[in-house]
Amino acid sequence: MFTQALSHTLYRLTSTTGEPHPVLDDLFESPDSAQEAALSWLLDQGLIDQASTPQEQRERLALHVGLERSTPSGDWRTLRYAGLTGAS
Repeated sequence: MFTQALSHTLYRLTSTTGEPHPVLDDLFESPDSAQEAALSWLLDQGLIDQASTPQEQRERLALHVGLERSTPSGDWRTLRYAGLTGAS
């Protein structure tokens, strides 16, 4: 029997263990909306300084949350692991 593929891509946030984030466990329509939700929550929790630059905020965000996207088969593909900032 044929399984219907997802009609559009969804995104979700993950924890430092690679599991769906325990607080930010939701589905998002875009990577930007997922990251905006995470940034807002991290700022509210005091895990990111309100006075930090956008670059510093992105780096801190990457330390706390990862990002996955849905696949047509219904699985999840990791786009970014939590804890990796990409800074050299």
